Amino acid sequence: MSPIKATLRLLASLILIAGISTSCVSTKDLSLSAADRTAMRGKTVTITTREKPHHWVMKQSAMMAASLGGALGGAIAGNMADKEGAAQVDKHQIANPNDTMIAAVERDLISKTGLRPVRSRGITKELDPKKVAAGNPHADYVLDCFTTAWMGNYYPMSIGKYYLIFGAKMQLVETSSGRVVAEGFNIHQDKDRDHAPDYDGIYSNGAAYLKAQTKIGTDSAISKFTGKF
Repeated sequence: MSPIKATLRLLASLILIAGISTSCVSTKDLSLSAADRTAMRGKTVTITTREKPHHWVMKQSAMMAASLGGALGGAIAGNMADKEGAAQVDKHQIANPNDTMIAAVERDLISKTGLRPVRSRGITKELDPKKVAAGNPHADYVLDCFTTAWMGNYYPMSIGKYYLIFGAKMQLVETSSGRVVAEGFNIHQDKDRDHAPDYDGIYSNGAAYLKAQTKIGTDSAISKFTGKF
């Protein structure tokens, strides 16, 4: 296999790895029914609290080196990218995108349904809606929003140009039954190849590019999710 083909295969594998979390949840879009909206009036809703998601960008140089090391090389390169991403997020004090999304979506949900908010309890780690419901029995409904992908990669066949992907999921669950009454999935990818940054440019100027693309991604998700109510 040629080095170019090996690198492209590794790139595809890493994107697949980054999307594992999305494969564990539904990617369906379901709007809230009129009957469910009526049934909600006067009832309670809580929101999930989720840990800050992992962010990582695979360097082109690391990708090329990993392509020669097989699965082990890819794993090592991925681990290094994950650690570097965490360090950059911490250095530039980038807010948890889960918190940004759920605050806006909750406001919209309450305004449209008359649900009464109650305080959330602890950190939610489960993805399955029935388990999310079981962990939040103190409210009639639980609103869950979380990031499924917060990653960057270089454009194949380009030298040093990178893009960001931001994916997110929303599910509104009836706690008594674990039934999903509304859900949405959203993915944003920067496609402005002409103005794409190099690796250092992702984090320069206070990580301006990363912050801007994350905001576009969260705003896009919020718009998609609130449209389900």
